[in-house]
Amino acid sequence: MKNKILLSLYVAAIFLAGLYAFKKPLYNWDMIAYMGITVGYGHADPNYIHDTVYNIVKQQLPGPVSNQLTDGGIEFRKRMAENPNEFYQQMPFYSVKPLYTGFIYAFYKIGIPLIQATVLPSLIGYLFIGLLLISWIKRYLEMPIALAFCLLIMFSAPMWELARSFTPDCLSTFLLLCALYCILETKSLGFAFMWMIFSITGRLDNVIPAFFIISLITFSNKSGFKISINKYFLMLFTMVICCLCVVWNTHPFGWSVLYYPTFLKSLNSSYTFQSQFHLHSYMALAISQIMTGLFFSHFTLFMALAVLAFKGKSSFPFRYLDFEQLFLCTLTVIVIVRFILQPVMSDRLYVAFYLAILILLVKRFYRPVKFAELPIKEKFKN
Repeated sequence: MKNKILLSLYVAAIFLAGLYAFKKPLYNWDMIAYMGITVGYGHADPNYIHDTVYNIVKQQLPGPVSNQLTDGGIEFRKRMAENPNEFYQQMPFYSVKPLYTGFIYAFYKIGIPLIQATVLPSLIGYLFIGLLLISWIKRYLEMPIALAFCLLIMFSAPMWELARSFTPDCLSTFLLLCALYCILETKSLGFAFMWMIFSITGRLDNVIPAFFIISLITFSNKSGFKISINKYFLMLFTMVICCLCVVWNTHPFGWSVLYYPTFLKSLNSSYTFQSQFHLHSYMALAISQIMTGLFFSHFTLFMALAVLAFKGKSSFPFRYLDFEQLFLCTLTVIVIVRFILQPVMSDRLYVAFYLAILILLVKRFYRPVKFAELPIKEKFKN
């Protein structure tokens, strides 16, 4: 009974926190683009999309917020507010998150105002992350400690930012975390792969962790999975088809069906399209993101925590690592590859990995001493 009461209080706490985040979101320019994608599902005219979205922004947001998003002294925002065609050219970047924009469209069609509909998937993702997290961590911690641990995580800065964001990242984090749960805990390949496919429709770049994790559990004899080469290639083929279906959303905008060759031309510090890819612009962006990430994200902290899982290892011969240690090594590879393909270092992209690192550390180091296990003298000395 006590545990049920504590669990009910935990659910109420994260619900109230999520509701507050919904009422006090972090407005950013991306919300305007996602609103444009949603309006564009019913209308293909760039002028109509632009005028509808910006009228909503000006009418439904507080004056200072509206001014910040439509100008704010930033040339890009001013151009987007004034030029429907330039705004329309930004749509391919945001059209490759169809699960997120599909949720927004569904909420919008049932009568929820577009601005609230755009942040609502983040609220839903936040609540479900909280539920998944407690169901996972209570396997290893006593309920009161598990609840306190989960509350600290749910109220932490990276999670709080996700909950208040107008981006697909909170929903994406939940989907990816479900896949990790199925792999690390339930050993259910079918469900893990299903969640991975969903995560790709939430963020196209989730194909990177999906590929490396599927490869790890296929070729590691410590994973607990038995996957034939035929099944492995079938899963890869399914992921490719899923990616092509997602990328097809950029076809009306004239983008390559492969997506990345066109996207590559935008990898510069101003994120504007150039006639061709320039390595020096890419390197300037990468260096800028690394410096920003080191000082303004929690990435370094969690990577340092991951190293604790290798405590006692003076060297790293992979044949002596257990599956969880191999998994952490794989996460490092995923982060590196993802950064090379798109030089962005932001907590919102890695929260699922942060949570997995924390849970694996709990599994490795925390073993509660129960009363029944104490020596008799310890039980009755008081």
